[in-house]
Amino acid sequence: MPRPLVILAFCCALGLLQGCAEGLHNPFSNDPLTGGTDVTVSRLLGVPTPAGMQRFASHGYETAGTAGSEGLEVLRGDADPGFAAQIMYTGLQGQGWQLRLALRKGGRAVYVYERGQSQAVLTLHRETLGTVLEIWTGARLPDGAALPAQSAFTPSGTDAAGEAGSYNAAPGAGGMDTTPQPGATVRTWGGNNGGSGGLEERNL
Repeated sequence: MPRPLVILAFCCALGLLQGCAEGLHNPFSNDPLTGGTDVTVSRLLGVPTPAGMQRFASHGYETAGTAGSEGLEVLRGDADPGFAAQIMYTGLQGQGWQLRLALRKGGRAVYVYERGQSQAVLTLHRETLGTVLEIWTGARLPDGAALPAQSAFTPSGTDAAGEAGSYNAAPGAGGMDTTPQPGATVRTWGGNNGGSGGLEERNL
């Protein structure tokens, strides 16, 4: 075969290979939970976590509330959801938390705990890369608390919760207004600026 035809065929083959390569994506590239750090104790609850879990700072936040720390903690690991739920139950029960709700459907589960004026909601769900444990903590709302209007939910990329958005209720609406009060200290674990981790404190 003449050399020019060989070169032409080789170039066409390279072009096809490049096109195929562009169609292959890293299965972890769209994984929102990246940059985790090993954890053995829940930052919000102060109880042992299942072995092999990692905390993802960019998806969590913590602020001082009327009944203690409030916020969100996101963990992921290889633990079985049922085993993880049992580990958390044992630790919380030892610190005086009472289980108020336990629901499970397939690979998803939700557990609500209460201690005094504090509440904690734990959700577990199975993913391809492991089990995700989300821990929400906050003060229990009083009887008759109002739910803010749906339009009051405004996703924000700059709030302490990262991508979670926030409820901003109108004055006097009560209910689920989680906006930190003036003078409160908000601690974020990571953040969206450059993906840097660590602890950041700021006075509002």
